Amino acid sequence: MRLTKYVVVGSVCALLGGLTACATPLPKHDMPASYAVEVPDQGSLSAYMRQQPVDDLQMSGFHLLDRGVDALSARLQLIDMAQTSIDLQYYIYSGDVTGGLIADRLLAAADRGVRVRILLDDIGNSMSDKAVATLDRHTNIELRLFNPVSVRNKWFKLPSKIVEFGRINNRMHNKLMVSDNLAMITGGRNIGDEYYALSELDFQDVDLLGIGPISREASASFDAFWNSPNAIPASVIYANAKQGTLNRMRKGLAFHRDKQAQRPYIQAMEKESFSRDLIEGRLKLYWGHADWLADPPVKADAQSEHNEVPYLARILANHLRDVQSELLIKSAYLIPGDRGVELLGRVVEQGADVSMLTNSLATTDVLAVHSSYAAYRIPMLKKGIRLWELQPMAAKQERPNTFIGESVASLHAKSFVFDRYKLFVGSINLDPRSITLNTEAGVMVYQKDLAIRMADLFQAWTADDYAFELRLGEGDRLQWHAEGRQWNSEPEASRARRFMAWMLNWLPIEDQL
Repeated sequence: MRLTKYVVVGSVCALLGGLTACATPLPKHDMPASYAVEVPDQGSLSAYMRQQPVDDLQMSGFHLLDRGVDALSARLQLIDMAQTSIDLQYYIYSGDVTGGLIADRLLAAADRGVRVRILLDDIGNSMSDKAVATLDRHTNIELRLFNPVSVRNKWFKLPSKIVEFGRINNRMHNKLMVSDNLAMITGGRNIGDEYYALSELDFQDVDLLGIGPISREASASFDAFWNSPNAIPASVIYANAKQGTLNRMRKGLAFHRDKQAQRPYIQAMEKESFSRDLIEGRLKLYWGHADWLADPPVKADAQSEHNEVPYLARILANHLRDVQSELLIKSAYLIPGDRGVELLGRVVEQGADVSMLTNSLATTDVLAVHSSYAAYRIPMLKKGIRLWELQPMAAKQERPNTFIGESVASLHAKSFVFDRYKLFVGSINLDPRSITLNTEAGVMVYQKDLAIRMADLFQAWTADDYAFELRLGEGDRLQWHAEGRQWNSEPEASRARRFMAWMLNWLPIEDQL
């Protein structure tokens, strides 16, 4: 995930000096701008909104999606319920079970006249060029790639990445789906089996389903990215690519759908009360005011004077400074830096409890991140910050609808709870890549009951059977504690992982992680 496999590429580029100056510029295109469609008067989502018992029209309703099965079901249902438009913006789109199911529903929506816009980060997208070009041929589907690599030939793509590293190092890390400009889903999940408890690697993650005005704010952010110079239409990128026929794609996706329909996971998803409640308008929603917070697309534009300006991070830092009693943070990748440690330490000095959950060496999917994070553990603990690391078997703790027998957990969530009265859920991690290099987005919700629900989830995910708590022992040596046991070195991590993390710590790449 992320840009792990390009860390070495970055090091090579640094050695090659001026090579990146020769990067091929993005292809020019003259495509008309397009914007969110007005909310339809009729349709399932409009009727759903009219049924809600809320007087303040500025409020939005939210539902927490902390289970993979519900998160996938929500996406599929919003696609099926759409009447006029569907917008998708993702860092990763995988051509696996999840990717196939969503593509099948999107194609069906486009066939019935719904306008579908798909914006994907080029590095994260794993759909074939042929599949992308074919989807884009549909009259009602337009697909764009953000900051794409110029050379598409499979033999020359890697050399092109090396030459263009100075430009493609900035990525679009956003995760967003908007249906009918009225309902949206955002959070940490990309499109891939590991985000929905459908693979041996089970990402522990959270999303928020939002209905109401917040969707229009999210749509405005999507439009800004969609119409930016860095969002290149597939028709421009794949002008000479081989294209399959839509009918062949429909048949392939239908076969995929019918095959998956027999799996226990899919059958359980269709029987879940969540799906029925969403379709029938009975889903419990937490109503409150909310703000959509996002970096602008120019943050990832290497040619812009606003390149790498940490817009979203600065907003969140201001919220951190306002904390009075308690701050709860889940961050899959945690590299706070000296300034971050000082900021969090000042929150503790103000009298607040600061608690953080991240990955352990045994659960991280990016060893280079852990090697940089490790150096900040003792300074954070000395500042009075409480710290937990996920256990690899966390996914086995009473999590219904996980149908992969031998799954291993890895934290992927990115969330903040401030004083149990407001919360932020989005795509940003507390690391240099999220703060400076990538664009990020999410939603700040001012709703006490939902904030308490998120705090309860934090407590569950930091329980003794779910995470290791870190403490300082004699001589400020790190200790890991869980279920009455104590470890004096990285628990449940193999010698190979420990050695690799140690080796990676010697590389001067922290600002790229």
